[in-house]
Amino acid sequence: MEMEEFKKLVWEYTKKITDSTNIAFNSIGSKHGLTMMQMRLLMELQGSERHTIGSLAGDICMAGANISSLCKKLEQQGLLKKKRDPNDERVVIIRLTEEGKRTVTVIDSYFNQRLSKCMEKEAEETYDSIINGMEKLNTLLKNIVADEEK
Repeated sequence: MEMEEFKKLVWEYTKKITDSTNIAFNSIGSKHGLTMMQMRLLMELQGSERHTIGSLAGDICMAGANISSLCKKLEQQGLLKKKRDPNDERVVIIRLTEEGKRTVTVIDSYFNQRLSKCMEKEAEETYDSIINGMEKLNTLLKNIVADEEK
């Protein structure tokens, strides 16, 4: 495959996967007044004892300023709370509220239900191939970044 064709396909499929993910899970998000990124942030907080704006930004691969804005909206909705670290006032710790935990449980259950239903129809090898391909693409992209940093 030629480089131009490969590049075009990577761009196209990245957009298609994003669009399909949004369409597949938008209904549960809209029921709770949440965007995909807000759901992703809440899911990241699930089961975590300690997250900061910086750690969330790193885990979600998003700019800290954008995470801060998302957190502010989610805090206004009563889904998360921010608290200054008593040992270091510069650090803001972010946690789910009880309402946030309930919301994440509902969303997680919905995701599990939808994915299980699809997975019943496919062979295990299909999912192994998907994950393997995604890992290879991620490695390729990381190599591009590493080459750029040299």
